[in-house]
Amino acid sequence: MKTRNIIINTLLSLALGLFLLYIVFNNIDLNLFLDRLDNLDYSWIYLSMFISIFEHIVRGYRWNLLMQTKKTNLSTYITTHILIVSYFFALFIPRFNDFVRCYLISKTNKVKISSSLGTVVSERIFDLISLLIISLLFFVIEFDLFVNFFSTYILTNISFDLYYLLLVFIVLTIIISFLFYLNKNSNLFSSKFSEFKSGVFSITKIYKNKKFLFSTLILWIIYFLMGYVIFFSLDETSSLGINSGIAVLVAGSLGMIVPVNAGIGAYHFLVASILLSYNLNYETGLFFATILHTSQIICLAVLGIISSLILFFKIRSNNEYS
Repeated sequence: MKTRNIIINTLLSLALGLFLLYIVFNNIDLNLFLDRLDNLDYSWIYLSMFISIFEHIVRGYRWNLLMQTKKTNLSTYITTHILIVSYFFALFIPRFNDFVRCYLISKTNKVKISSSLGTVVSERIFDLISLLIISLLFFVIEFDLFVNFFSTYILTNISFDLYYLLLVFIVLTIIISFLFYLNKNSNLFSSKFSEFKSGVFSITKIYKNKKFLFSTLILWIIYFLMGYVIFFSLDETSSLGINSGIAVLVAGSLGMIVPVNAGIGAYHFLVASILLSYNLNYETGLFFATILHTSQIICLAVLGIISSLILFFKIRSNNEYS
């Protein structure tokens, strides 16, 4: 990707994030908002930050399962640091972290970028399936709340225009046709595409891999706990139950999908909005979302710096002995 495109992408994402933050916090008295920090029980926030460390460890272990072959012997320790650095990188340049982690795994473990990128796509597909399953669970548990939330905040913003659907179909057809042409006429592209395809189709092995399935279950439990334990840091949310925790998990996950730096604005809005259904006012829900989001960003920033240093010396050591 060209440097100019990266800069444009970053500035657009940042601008969108700042705009969303302005909309979300527009009618909030920030002085009263900050005064509420004195009433927090920070022990629960620190616990949430500690739990988040295991998210990266489990993700590193799970990614290794997709990349593992007879020729590779991947370390969860190193892969964990790679994932931390990639997510840290995404704080500044969104949607580029997957390329960063594939580049770093090639430098530390000699795994081809095209192959590892395929496993990332496979992993993303499975994560989306997992989110859909959790959303379905939430749908069953909180049917009325789920329907009201999606009809109010999601479906009202989606329009199905036949002209644009046709345009998207034509563009996709051209792209796919061009890729088939390159695959047939370019040996280099064909080789790289084959490696990428083998990574993507590693998803076919996932459903038989009990370790991958179990680690995915643990990963989503960790995501749930990261938000749930922070309920107890605030008096207004301390009585909320497991259903509310699942609601925050679903809304927060949707917020992180929005192409802005670390989901800023979108994450806050969706989490605050879903908590309205649990008899909280918007300001309290927004305060909770801000505490949860900010604490995780701070934790990621600290871990990102540490992991960057560790990988720097690891890669330099590999270069010296290669």
